[in-house]
Amino acid sequence: MIAGAILAAIAIAVVLWQQPWSTKAEPERPTISADAGVAIAAQIRALGNARNESEFVDAAGDSDAARDWAKETYANVGLIDATDIRLRFVKGGNNAARADGATEATVEVSWRPGPRSGLAEQQTKQAEATFVLDPLTGDTFAVRDAVQGTGALPLWLAGKLETTRTGGTTVVTVDGGDKAKPIVDQTESAHAAVNKVVTGAKTRLVVISPRTQAQAAALLAQSTASIKQIAAVTTTLDASNSARAALVVVLNPAVFAAMDARAAQVVMSHEATHLMTDAATADIEPWVAEGFADFVALRDDKAPLSVSAGQILRSVRKDGAPDRLPTADDFGTSQHGLGGTYESAWMIFRMLGDRFGDEDILRFYNAVLDGRPTAQATESTFGLSVAEITRDWRAYLVKSASITS
Repeated sequence: MIAGAILAAIAIAVVLWQQPWSTKAEPERPTISADAGVAIAAQIRALGNARNESEFVDAAGDSDAARDWAKETYANVGLIDATDIRLRFVKGGNNAARADGATEATVEVSWRPGPRSGLAEQQTKQAEATFVLDPLTGDTFAVRDAVQGTGALPLWLAGKLETTRTGGTTVVTVDGGDKAKPIVDQTESAHAAVNKVVTGAKTRLVVISPRTQAQAAALLAQSTASIKQIAAVTTTLDASNSARAALVVVLNPAVFAAMDARAAQVVMSHEATHLMTDAATADIEPWVAEGFADFVALRDDKAPLSVSAGQILRSVRKDGAPDRLPTADDFGTSQHGLGGTYESAWMIFRMLGDRFGDEDILRFYNAVLDGRPTAQATESTFGLSVAEITRDWRAYLVKSASITS
């Protein structure tokens, strides 16, 4: 009896709590009118015209999320000394594009990093970002976020930025960056490694350390799927191929954080070589760019060949040596065995390094960077044709595979 009474009481309490007879509905979301784009265009214009933080925060809209976003974004602008900022509404804003009722607007963004940023350059960057806005009342909106649209997401819209500058290096973290690795120390070591081999290298090295792979992809104007094998990329800040644009190393924390200390340092020094020699915007064969970058990164490496070239040597033992030098297609980010391709390019330079000095290797690399055809550069520097280098490299791979377990 007592148990039955207790169960009955619980059932009554549940019914009272659920109130199945109630017709109370969820709070209605503000209606987005068909001409909301006019209001959003004016709001975006006000953001672009803001002369101080107060005006920028006011223009972002009347919500806690908008104020938080605006304060963080405005701080980022000052941190990287962003100048010449232009925002122009392109389209959108006239429907609830997201499940929570938020709308989206495409905004053309142009800007230029200033001289205090560590990212100084000669050109303005331009891309389209997607602004996420919460509808309020009376056709007013609050900007909640800005995410990747078409092109590289501007750095100052990517998340909370912090910078560390030491000598010739600048590390920019996004939302705290990759906390699993000593990024600042690795950047300094990479800077020193390049200067040890490359005379006349650029003195500035800038590394961006995002917190997530999605942030890395947005900064690279890529999808997350397209960078899933890549630990780091040297690129221009706007993901263009312009030789006038600032070069940066963007880390992919999903891959970079999982590496051991040695491998992570090799990757950082490899990318630093690309950046400090302007290889990322040069029109040179990939085996030259990638092979030389690893030649620098592995210059003082103490790991056995079974570690530094394990993938390509296993492939050679199984299938024999490749019949040609690696091509641009072989370095595609979706290619299976990508690590082995990089190792094979390094083995070209390792072979040449065994026969020639660092000065000759650097002279060949600089000649190619300066626009001399690779075949001419190999002949004038080493007295070897590309065909002869290919022949010797294949034999070198076979021999190395036979003596490496």
